[in-house]
Amino acid sequence: MITIEDLQKEKYYRKYLQKKNITPETLKSYNIALVHFCNANNKRFDEIIDEVKEEQYPYIDEKGRIHEYDPNFGKIDDYIYSVVTYLTERNNSNSSIEININRLRAVLNALSIKLPKKIEFPKDDDEWNVLTTDEIKYVLNISYLHHQAAIVFMAHTGIRLKDVTSFKIQDFMKATEKYHHCTEIDEFLEKAPQDMMGFWEFIPHKTKKHNILCKVPNSPESSNLLLNSLRQRKKSIERYNKKYGTNLKLEKTDALFSSRTNKFKGPIQPASLTVECFRKNKDLVRERTRVLKQKLENGEISKETFHQLIEETPKFHAHGLRKFFITTLARKRVHLRASALMEGHKPYMEQDRSYVDEDELEELIFSEYENIIPALSFEKDEIDFTITKRNKELELENYELKQQTELLRKENIEIRDNIDRQVEDKIDEVLAKYGF
Repeated sequence: MITIEDLQKEKYYRKYLQKKNITPETLKSYNIALVHFCNANNKRFDEIIDEVKEEQYPYIDEKGRIHEYDPNFGKIDDYIYSVVTYLTERNNSNSSIEININRLRAVLNALSIKLPKKIEFPKDDDEWNVLTTDEIKYVLNISYLHHQAAIVFMAHTGIRLKDVTSFKIQDFMKATEKYHHCTEIDEFLEKAPQDMMGFWEFIPHKTKKHNILCKVPNSPESSNLLLNSLRQRKKSIERYNKKYGTNLKLEKTDALFSSRTNKFKGPIQPASLTVECFRKNKDLVRERTRVLKQKLENGEISKETFHQLIEETPKFHAHGLRKFFITTLARKRVHLRASALMEGHKPYMEQDRSYVDEDELEELIFSEYENIIPALSFEKDEIDFTITKRNKELELENYELKQQTELLRKENIEIRDNIDRQVEDKIDEVLAKYGF
């Protein structure tokens, strides 16, 4: 298996880096695409490039005729198709495969490799199916507070997962400072009011190279969940200190989103939230299927409609929450300039003098955002996907019992090891006494 470390030793890889000025985040994604390229063909990167470069020059046949190289019938076409097969066998979606191939082509093009025509990938069945408010509400109902805070924040701002997991608590304090004017975290957690509407202004990781700003508010609903989550984190850390005699403290430089695994101090990793979304997606699909089956049995929908609705089930994942936000902006006909800035895309009408003034621009964004809050909200209305309060309590109790069981298991192992050591010491003592 070729690894990223192997790839970094290749001469053509280093040549590519010299030619292109790309961000570390983009380079990571390109590295993955290139590793897939090498492993799909079971060859080193330099070996592949040398082969296709040698083949791409014109040649003269035995009759003296000159033939131009056609990459559509060359080795490079076979090598690229091998990646498609490789990723398909690993259950990657068409969308994911297309992204990998496009990244691969970008690198090959920079190395002056003549490329075949692009492969036309069929759209995945759920490619354009957008999560509904009810579906997100169901996931919230079966999630813990810390995950609820992250889900609502992403759905109400459209901010990408990489950026969300990079935010610090002090970023939230700054975004809402007009409501509290606090500089220290303890004061903030004590005095910050409910229903704050934050304003986030930053350059996303994905558009850092182009210096494109994202300017987006967050809803009072998401602020309330964030605040409650931080207060619970502080209490959890205090309980941990009391139990284990540590001196941990929640600080404003800590990550805005953390987890029990990191003792609520270290940042939650994007991969951890991705896995959590995957688990919740399975729960959502299961519950949606149950509800639709019930409607089918009750004669509320036809069999044809049942199968159609099952096929249209959207996936619950972090980017799906961003898609929910952007779709809401479009459906509510948000001002194009404000919409682009809230999405973190290149603004429309950059030279429009009506909106050059920053104060007017922020006022426009707030005004447009306030108009869509009812469409974003998860707080009102009943939904088909229900879960009782007792079920949530039982889920929490079950989790805590698992934690206690694991702790007892570790303690039992330590006790057993200690007894074994004492027995061995006693045996050694007796043997030494009798000269053995």
